[in-house]
Amino acid sequence: MLFSIDRIQYSSKLNQYYIFEFMEVGNIFNLVRGKALLPQKEFWSTLFGMIDKIEQSKVDFLLKLKINVVKVFIFYQPERNLYIKIELNPFLNKNIGHVFTFEQLQIWFRNLNNIDGDSQSKGLGAARKNNFDQYVNSLLSSLYNISDFQDDNGLDLTKQLLNGDTTKGFDLDLFQYISSTSEFIIYEFLKRENPYINNIQAHPMRYCWSGKPNDNKQKYISLWNLRSFLNGRLLLVNYSDDIYEKISVIEILDLDVNNGILAENKYCMSRNEFLGWLHDMNHYSNQSKDYLSDFKCVHYDREFFKNFNDNKKRYGSEFIV
Repeated sequence: MLFSIDRIQYSSKLNQYYIFEFMEVGNIFNLVRGKALLPQKEFWSTLFGMIDKIEQSKVDFLLKLKINVVKVFIFYQPERNLYIKIELNPFLNKNIGHVFTFEQLQIWFRNLNNIDGDSQSKGLGAARKNNFDQYVNSLLSSLYNISDFQDDNGLDLTKQLLNGDTTKGFDLDLFQYISSTSEFIIYEFLKRENPYINNIQAHPMRYCWSGKPNDNKQKYISLWNLRSFLNGRLLLVNYSDDIYEKISVIEILDLDVNNGILAENKYCMSRNEFLGWLHDMNHYSNQSKDYLSDFKCVHYDREFFKNFNDNKKRYGSEFIV
């Protein structure tokens, strides 16, 4: 299945990744006994009885995810000022659980967020103004067949915990592990804001690696580093508010920290075709790794990106009729 991932943080000091899941629950006192957490098996069985099927699937997915990362679950009920942190740490070979007040959780969270010190960049996943991504939530509503599905990814809580600090973490719009091919896929959705180009012409190299103060290259560097760590695939999806405009899907094949994207495969499809493809991917069981084989593919190589400023005027022209 496809899930959004609330927060990813990489610590260069510790050389390890952290995956966070934030989940607001009702009756949080059901998960504690006195001032301590319930025993492990009882804790998870009680939690699963308190959350819906989609939340159960996501927690189960993360619990079973076999990669060398620290998994952090934060369950909370703000009006009770009770926050439960469960840390599954393969590097320490143990699970760590705490019952926190907001103030205690904030101290822990800010210390971890700032563990590598200050960053010159705003960092991928700088807390956005809206507390949920409307487009991604609409996709998840369709995939899960739940009309009112909404996941705020814990953004409101994250903003409160950061208390003005620049975030060193980032979220994943959609994330998938395909067991039949043993591959991870990262999906990043990019809303086109430029009115002078279309989704097919849109590309991160138009506004990243520019040397300008608002350059957002760190976003793509962090995604690429995670993709490399997972030995997975990174797909960028360009879309707009126009439901009749075609959607562009870019698979990044190579990226250089200093020079930007170096190679990619590009695809194009209608919004309905894209949604149908995403439904198929949500239950993908084929052994072929050519997930986009039904769509025309155009490859852009190092020579093209070496002179992107000159070549960008013809970028995507193969798809424009």
